[in-house]
Amino acid sequence: MSATTWLADGLKGRHVLLALVGFFGMIFVVNGIFVYYALSTFGGGETVDPYRKGLNYNETLAEAARQDQQGWSAQVIYGADKARLVLNLSDGEGRPVSGLHFKGFVSRPATDRQDEPVILKEVTSGSYTADVRLAPGQWVIELGSGELSRDGAPSYRLKQRLFVPETP
Repeated sequence: MSATTWLADGLKGRHVLLALVGFFGMIFVVNGIFVYYALSTFGGGETVDPYRKGLNYNETLAEAARQDQQGWSAQVIYGADKARLVLNLSDGEGRPVSGLHFKGFVSRPATDRQDEPVILKEVTSGSYTADVRLAPGQWVIELGSGELSRDGAPSYRLKQRLFVPETP
């Protein structure tokens, strides 16, 4: 009784060819899967019209400088137990800033599938809230006041990341 093996006659050219075709075939399949998921999950652009926004970049910088000169500070808090987003806004001397109306979006950093508009209403002086349920993970909060400054720009804008932990 003799034992036969797959390479009993030695390594031939067809064995090497089959191994190479199998190896590179597997690489093409895996790369195809990666390309499919990369293209179908995130388009890559964060803004709707980046070219036009780029043309107005100097105005954007001037608006940010005006906002910094105001000296206002903002604190964003999310209470998962009440599903409430809270913005506390104070001026440079620590006094609450009241009388503004904020609206904007909460969104995931890497997809637009869970974007949700929010409108914050002032509940106490300098404290603005909106009822919104956020799943655990990273979120981007973008808010702007509806009131306009002298030159027609919103009087305050905020873009901040927020991490919502998993609740036990």
